[in-house]
Amino acid sequence: MRRIGHDPRMKRASWILTFVSACLAGCGSLRAPRVQAVPTPPAAAVQDPLDSIARLEDMRTDGDGLLQVFAARGEVRTRVRAVRALGRLPRDEYGAPASDALVDALEDDDTAVRSAAAFALGMRADPATVGALNAAAQEGSVELRARCIEALSRIDDARARRAVIDALGAQSPIVVRTAALGIHRFPKTAPEAAVAEAELVKLLASGSSAAAVADETRWRALSTLARREVVGARTEFERGAVSPDARVRLFALQGLGAIPTDARASSILCAGLADADWRVACEAAQALGKHANPGAVAALREATARALPPNAAHHVRRSAFEALGRIASAADVARPDLERARSDDSASVRAAAIEAGARLYRDASLSALETASRDTSAVVRAGAAAATAHLTTDAALTLLDRLVLDADLRVATTAVDALAEHIDDPRARERIRGLLAAKDNGLRLAAATALKTQATAEDLALLELALSSTRGEIAPEVAAAIVAAAAHVGGEDALALLTFAIAYPDPYVARKARAAALVIRPDARLPRAAAPSRRSNVLPPVNSGPNPRVAFETSRGTLVLELLADEAPFHVANFLELAQRGHYDGTKFHRVVPDFVVQGGDVRGDGNGGTTWRGDALRAEFGPRAYSRGSLGMPRNDDPDSGGSQIFLTHRETPHLDGRYTLFGETIEGLEVLDALQVGDTILRVRVMAAEG
Repeated sequence: MRRIGHDPRMKRASWILTFVSACLAGCGSLRAPRVQAVPTPPAAAVQDPLDSIARLEDMRTDGDGLLQVFAARGEVRTRVRAVRALGRLPRDEYGAPASDALVDALEDDDTAVRSAAAFALGMRADPATVGALNAAAQEGSVELRARCIEALSRIDDARARRAVIDALGAQSPIVVRTAALGIHRFPKTAPEAAVAEAELVKLLASGSSAAAVADETRWRALSTLARREVVGARTEFERGAVSPDARVRLFALQGLGAIPTDARASSILCAGLADADWRVACEAAQALGKHANPGAVAALREATARALPPNAAHHVRRSAFEALGRIASAADVARPDLERARSDDSASVRAAAIEAGARLYRDASLSALETASRDTSAVVRAGAAAATAHLTTDAALTLLDRLVLDADLRVATTAVDALAEHIDDPRARERIRGLLAAKDNGLRLAAATALKTQATAEDLALLELALSSTRGEIAPEVAAAIVAAAAHVGGEDALALLTFAIAYPDPYVARKARAAALVIRPDARLPRAAAPSRRSNVLPPVNSGPNPRVAFETSRGTLVLELLADEAPFHVANFLELAQRGHYDGTKFHRVVPDFVVQGGDVRGDGNGGTTWRGDALRAEFGPRAYSRGSLGMPRNDDPDSGGSQIFLTHRETPHLDGRYTLFGETIEGLEVLDALQVGDTILRVRVMAAEG
């Protein structure tokens, strides 16, 4: 195994290590790192290791080995932060040195450091570390074993997958449920996938009754089986649907929606529409919509009038209308329900009913869409724009030509998305091409996104012009979409555009362009992709006290959140600074997906905007904390290091987000307000509260 001292980048005098060690001695316990030499650190790094680690992490560099030293020496907090930073380094650039340092940290004398090292190794997903993780999973504490199993589930390696499957038979419930959840990360084509799924079903069916497996394990296993669409889990989905635990019922119904249906499953799902937990009822409606079962029409019609619970029934009504619109036979009986929805007090329900009508009646719904397209509510107008995707192009264009000019950017960009559904028609394609030169970058982004898998060689000139002329906020996202469109076209002309894009200042876009160019011509002599931009010298303060708290004052009430300053310091600092500047005041919740997330904080209001307190994108700060009800996360695009000002709050456990989206806060008061939030609701003010403790 390669060690840090053997890295050719680190041929420096060995006396420097002695110097660093002596300076760090004042920080706490000294541990001997497995290194022979390190570079000369700046004086500030020695005096304030946490500040130095933050700077190195922000720059995505190991400081020529300095992070490896910090991971082995100093106080526990210093070692944990350094280990975390090592896990976030790009594996292609920082291979064996970073992985080796993390493997060494698995043997640290502190539990927190060992646990952090295991998670960091999972983030790096380096197959070379499977042996070390497997060994630690056999010998460490229960917590460490669970972390190692989680890490192994993230590594695309047969040995790693086998270890996760074996962990289903562990004595510790924590290890078992970690393995049950980890299997959802297995590639579906992996040879071990079918075995893992069968073992999960077997685990749930073990014992004399369904109660033999604790709910904490059961909901995780059902979540994995639902996500993997395992038909063989049908019996377990049916059993879970009547569990007293809402999480078990929720993922059980999700599972029934993911596999082919039958009469029994349809009956269970229809009963689920009346569940006492609105989130379960929404899952039932969504599942029925996927199956488009005519036998569910009566139950869905009843659910469109649901009034309980009063703070969240609108989510159920919305989900029921969305499902109803997918069942063709509902057209015979649904008109009264759609008429009633016009006076619903929820704009999101009205919008869902508008789109359901368009699905069911196609061009015959044009008059209702025309009325909705002029509604005073932007939510309803956006619903009308989305609904035009279900019309003929002739009918759709009569509305979309006006809606793409709507003053509300969410309506306008939704209209462009709807245009994309008609892109096979030359008139719609020409309108999309014209929007590549729109004044607003959000419209440009929507147009470029529409062309990602539909672009032709004729579009390349316009795409290149858009690439070279787009400036300001969201410009990198526009550029990334243009690169994807060019890659779809292929050929020499596309290669020229992609070569030009390699010089794009955003590193993610540049790397994406270079990779796409090499697919077209593997032997091409290409310029190097842009190096990561120099990060600001402004760093978040080190949190030495209790976690800060903030109050979200919304048009539905107030939520109180605790921010996780030690786990995601840059995200917390960014949020607090923006809140104190009043950035969030008056912004809308532009996206609400029932039983999933509430998203807002974009001054544009369409989900495309959002800058940080420093003006550059936030690096990801993925951590081991799992998303649960009321967790605060950071939205991003395909680039993990693209955080900004937007935020989202989760309605429930969302395992597929864990370790993939930065989690930087938890709701501690006002979950009923979270349930009540709808698209178009307002963040009146975000108030930073006095620290407690």
